[in-house]
Amino acid sequence: MEPAPTDDVLAELADVVLRISREVDPNAPHALDIVPLTGTEALVMRWIDRHQGTSPSATAEATGLQRSNLSAALRSLVAKDMVDRRADPQDARLVQLFSTPRAKESIAVLHAHWAEQLRGALGTDHAGVTATLALLTRIDDGLRR
Repeated sequence: MEPAPTDDVLAELADVVLRISREVDPNAPHALDIVPLTGTEALVMRWIDRHQGTSPSATAEATGLQRSNLSAALRSLVAKDMVDRRADPQDARLVQLFSTPRAKESIAVLHAHWAEQLRGALGTDHAGVTATLALLTRIDDGLRR
């Protein structure tokens, strides 16, 4: 069993993650041909795209947003044709949220760009990518608890 990482190692890990996030930022100077989103809109869009048919309440809870902030983000995403609000077929008083075809296209362009960037950064050595993804996913899940 590995010894527990020191505070310095954990802080450096966080710093590396932040540096990487700046490099893969879709709003950086090398802007892509995608629908521009604010950080809050991207957070909401990510949840909706991964949880088609989710409700606004579930989205607010999962993203940690205040209901008013979520409502503003949803209005903007609907106006940008990124999110489709539909009545729940089980209960017309409720709303379900879905990614639009435009959103799916924009996300596909972004994912292809990210894959290209990371592939270029890794070169021919892909060792540890799957383990790194598992570790970062575990950290992400742990921070959201």
